[in-house]
Amino acid sequence: MNTSLFLPPSISNGVIVPRPYQEESLEAVNLHLAGRDDNPCVIIPTGGGKSILIAWVIQQWKSQYPAFRVCILAHRQELVEQNAQELASIWPTGDIGIYASGLKRRDTDNSIIYGSIDSMYNKWGIFPPWDCIIIDEAHRIPPSGEGKYQQFIKGSRITSKKLVVVGFTATAFRMGCGPICHKDHILNKVCYEANVADLIAQGYLCNLRSKVGDVQPDLEAVKKKSGGDYVTKELAKIVDSKELIPQTIQSAMRIIRQENRKSIMFFCVDVHHCGEISKELRKHGIEAPIVTGKTPKIERKRIAEAFKNGRYKAICNVNVYTEGFNAKRVDCIVLLRPTLSKGLYVQMVGRGFRVHPDKDYCLILDYAHCIDEHGPIDCIEAGEVKIAECGDCGDAFSWAVRICPNCGWAIPKQEIERVESEIREKKMHDAEHSNRNIIGNEPETLEVSDVVVHRHRKLGSPDSIRVQYRCGMQIVREWICLDHGAYAEKKSRQWWWKRFGKEEAQQMTVDKALEDMFLGERIRTVTESITVVRKTGKSIEIVDYKLNFEGLPNHAQ
Repeated sequence: MNTSLFLPPSISNGVIVPRPYQEESLEAVNLHLAGRDDNPCVIIPTGGGKSILIAWVIQQWKSQYPAFRVCILAHRQELVEQNAQELASIWPTGDIGIYASGLKRRDTDNSIIYGSIDSMYNKWGIFPPWDCIIIDEAHRIPPSGEGKYQQFIKGSRITSKKLVVVGFTATAFRMGCGPICHKDHILNKVCYEANVADLIAQGYLCNLRSKVGDVQPDLEAVKKKSGGDYVTKELAKIVDSKELIPQTIQSAMRIIRQENRKSIMFFCVDVHHCGEISKELRKHGIEAPIVTGKTPKIERKRIAEAFKNGRYKAICNVNVYTEGFNAKRVDCIVLLRPTLSKGLYVQMVGRGFRVHPDKDYCLILDYAHCIDEHGPIDCIEAGEVKIAECGDCGDAFSWAVRICPNCGWAIPKQEIERVESEIREKKMHDAEHSNRNIIGNEPETLEVSDVVVHRHRKLGSPDSIRVQYRCGMQIVREWICLDHGAYAEKKSRQWWWKRFGKEEAQQMTVDKALEDMFLGERIRTVTESITVVRKTGKSIEIVDYKLNFEGLPNHAQ
């Protein structure tokens, strides 16, 4: 086993040596800020080293521009403290301050301030001008209205005319309002997004397995908030029942023991539900303390440290450990809270992504319809994802994969034919049915709304250009290998020739291409749509393009 995969980005003489995708993200941010006048966002999956990435970005910018002033905002004081400690651990002499009333710190003159938005939103006038505001967990920014983030940023712009805002988050969307990046929001464009499946394959994230529990609540009558999630009180009436809780815990504990899981997180609906789950676990010999928003800070910290160190095998929580909780040992997530929020689902499941020498995978046990609602975490997107259940090991996986990633069991041919027949019948009788093929083995044409490019690094290979097409809420990627030689380079130069002409294609290199800060916009301008095929497994392959050169110079045709 390569134990280096369980380490964070290495540190040499107080300087972070980043992972390739972290280097790519900084380059993408710099490229965006150099070529656009709006605000970028970086998406790094939970466990991908977002806090250390923010620290490294700040260190890089401060080394180039010593007078650079930056404020890093977070919505919880635990995140403020954790992020500040991350930078201080690698840069003890850094000019680091904290402004958070809950931490009893109100520093104002440091050039690097980690702050709580609740403490700072109306105090913008007491700080010297900022060059940059970084927002951690950026999906927490309200999409509209005069929220606290808007108030602080608007006030800061009075003294900081060239202020830039950069967001970092693990999820690109908020409940009820779609993507967090929009021309009318604080953050306007996703400049970089690391892919969950890629980071798992490269060993930076822990592999996940999913099982859908045999006990599920009936959610049909549960009311929903306008444009949002389930109404909590209504949800609690269904899940917090004397019949459902014992059945659910008995089922979960049977699987947990079979799978030999050692560090388990239970996500509950409300405080009472959390307490009842903890009581039921005690009957099975599991001491699982509860943590809610009402838990005193000192007690919350004690429980968290004991859980991280293995003194508690399990922990029950409500709306506390969905973000910023770094417990690498977690090898099982039990979902007891149904949610329509993709963002909340991603955050809950993401607690198991971190790698640790003592775990081979993290098991996701779903007793809340979450996988059925949103799909496996590495396949999550805006549309419907059909779930299959393995006939041998019982794992849940995307129907499009066809083969169980855990044990290799294949969906029987007869079952495939039956489902395909049902889908064809549905398409015939449903005039409003989506054009998307849910099975995913037929070509599908996607309209391109945005293109982002950046450098892609892979150990042992020349750099390439990663082209990222955004099609609605879906992202499709391809790699242009201008420096690789042989067939890969020939194919890439043909790709370039079709868009930008023969002469440019013959001369182009990766370095030269990325000097063009408008490259992504150039590609988007000529690319009207792409046609993709979903291969067996997780990959999506582009098989055709619809290019449009109307109004452009003839040399590109």
